[in-house]
Amino acid sequence: MTNSPITRRRPSVHITLQRAARLHRLVWFLAETPRTRDTILSHLSIGLRTFYRELELLKRCSVKVRHRNKQYTLMATAKQAEGRLPFPDPQLSFAEMAELAACPCDAGRRLADLLATVINHPAPAKKRPSSAARKKSNRKKGSSA
Repeated sequence: MTNSPITRRRPSVHITLQRAARLHRLVWFLAETPRTRDTILSHLSIGLRTFYRELELLKRCSVKVRHRNKQYTLMATAKQAEGRLPFPDPQLSFAEMAELAACPCDAGRRLADLLATVINHPAPAKKRPSSAARKKSNRKKGSSA
């Protein structure tokens, strides 16, 4: 089975616009030169806990950050890392999604595949009543006779 763009391994992360902006600033800041933790905290105006959460998310997104001699270094270019960062849900309508899916590029094809998956998704099968519900139904039928 080939890896289509839709099945690429991407972490399922729902992030806010603010967090996306912070991750973007962090990546570009680390791409300039190695930085100490305190410098990063100060530059991004974040706390220690947020800093470690962001490093963990970068790791889940396959963005490598090396920590050596109390310095954090981005192990890719900023553009490469940026391509792996999650983006907040743009809240598109079906019409907007269809318009973007018509673009003849990789992203357009990926959106077209995603749209097709949603539109062509089969309706869920009707659930059979549980055995307890069937017994209860049978008791009601027997008592009304």
